[in-house]
Amino acid sequence: MRAGALMVAGAFASALTMAASGIAAAEPVTDITVDGAYLVNVDIKPGTYIGDGTPDPAAGACFWRRLWKVQQPADYPDPNYYIIASDFTRTKPITVEIKATDVAFSTENCGAWHLQPARPDTGSFG
Repeated sequence: MRAGALMVAGAFASALTMAASGIAAAEPVTDITVDGAYLVNVDIKPGTYIGDGTPDPAAGACFWRRLWKVQQPADYPDPNYYIIASDFTRTKPITVEIKATDVAFSTENCGAWHLQPARPDTGSFG
């Protein structure tokens, strides 16, 4: 019983310290403006995103990936192994549904991505 009370007191003190220091957990964003890998539900919110498309087609096409794992140096060496879905395109605009079950989303040369409002549920099939 005493150990449980100490754990609760410790958790409370830790939360109080974070609140007093101004440190707060950041909310996941709904716009992606820089190339890179983003953790779903940590860095970005899941949902349907529309991308502007490659800003400079001469520099190459847009390459995006939905990932089930972020590859680490000790992992299986083929980066394609970790892809759920991907596309390499010059088409504009680009649409991708990032699911809450995805671990990460990676984007290269795609311009900015913007989360679209959720479609209302019509309650009908299709």
